[in-house]
Amino acid sequence: MKRIRTVIATAALLSTLPAFGMDKFEIQVYQGEHDDPGQASVELHGNDTLAGHEQPSYEDEIPPDGVLRLTLEPALGVTPWLEIGAYLQTMVTPSGGTHFAGWKLRTKLIAPERWHLPVILGINVEVGRVPRSVEDEGWANEFRPIIGLPAGRFMFTFNPLFGFALTGPEAGKPDFEPAFKATWNTELGFALGVEHYAALGRFDEGFVGIHQQEHMTFAALDLEPAEGQPESGWELNVAVGRSLTDATPQRWLVKAIVGRAF
Repeated sequence: MKRIRTVIATAALLSTLPAFGMDKFEIQVYQGEHDDPGQASVELHGNDTLAGHEQPSYEDEIPPDGVLRLTLEPALGVTPWLEIGAYLQTMVTPSGGTHFAGWKLRTKLIAPERWHLPVILGINVEVGRVPRSVEDEGWANEFRPIIGLPAGRFMFTFNPLFGFALTGPEAGKPDFEPAFKATWNTELGFALGVEHYAALGRFDEGFVGIHQQEHMTFAALDLEPAEGQPESGWELNVAVGRSLTDATPQRWLVKAIVGRAF
């Protein structure tokens, strides 16, 4: 009986939460990297929710607790300022079932180096479709501005991300999901950093209160060549994150991104 009351209370709480949230597959801060013209690359994104919400927040959702997510991201450089790519998403549930989790197409535009700007500027635009087991929206798009500030061995990057569903009951309502990253190059072949991801609510309805917002902070390690050393062509990002609010569906999460440019 106690368990039934707990389930009912959890469902009631989730039903009051706003219908927005951080992307569970693409947990990454874009820092302005891009492929050269004609250069191809591939990345494998993986993350595992070690602890999270065990009840669905809407009908047919697969709850995040214990779910492993894998995303394959091929990309191709077109011009010195344009890169195109795609995401193919899958997830594995605690019971061992494997599910197709949708696809996305993206276009990344970065201000070319010949402009000699003191900051990194760009934008990544995505459109995709995911099944109802992942999100309640179906078709959606995303606009991810990229603002980077190099400062010696430090790098500060901000992605003031916004997007909206193209179908479903929330179609056309813009969400704000900012992300931030700060890294320090150790000059030992890797960088240490902090990443923070948030979902603050709707632009059109006003941001929700702090306890209804999603916030998650990661301690991260990235491959980073020492000053004067050539790029290896490999990319590695590993991190462990913890939620800061009860509204965040994933309480503890580990993630990794492994990539190779050709």
